[in-house]
Amino acid sequence: MKRMGYRGVSLGEAKRVIATQCYERMERRQFEDGVQARSIFGPGLYLISDAKLAAHYAFCHAETEGSSRAAVLKQDIQLDRPMVINCRYTETDLRRDALEWKYAERAVPAVRPEHVHAWIGRITKDYLLAHSFDGIVYHVDDTVIYYVAYFQEKQIHGIDLAFTFTMTGA
Repeated sequence: MKRMGYRGVSLGEAKRVIATQCYERMERRQFEDGVQARSIFGPGLYLISDAKLAAHYAFCHAETEGSSRAAVLKQDIQLDRPMVINCRYTETDLRRDALEWKYAERAVPAVRPEHVHAWIGRITKDYLLAHSFDGIVYHVDDTVIYYVAYFQEKQIHGIDLAFTFTMTGA
């Protein structure tokens, strides 16, 4: 399955990513004022189908890095066997299945609240990889799709600049 995805970053990071054709970090990040980008499906590269929504992430990344310039990158995503999340099989269904798979024969451990998202994300990723999925296509609604690529080097190609903007306008 080949799709086009977008990712918002600071302009400085965008230049480095385009030059190396590889992202420096995965999604989990703490932004200003306690806002977080959580990798709810485990470590991987998180992309979105909508360039304007990616710009919101770009703003947060640039602000956190103290930059006045942000960028939205576009790239081809090649997922060969993605898990599809939609109204028929939901995010909740996936989490439940992953936890049942991991803890079918034993008690679920106590996890500190601030670590729950990362913990469940890692279990979810392990579950998907164990069942031969290579990423996720998450249909949030009829217009917005999130993509999670677990093998960036094989799944992401042709990273290029979609647009840049300053924190005060395009």
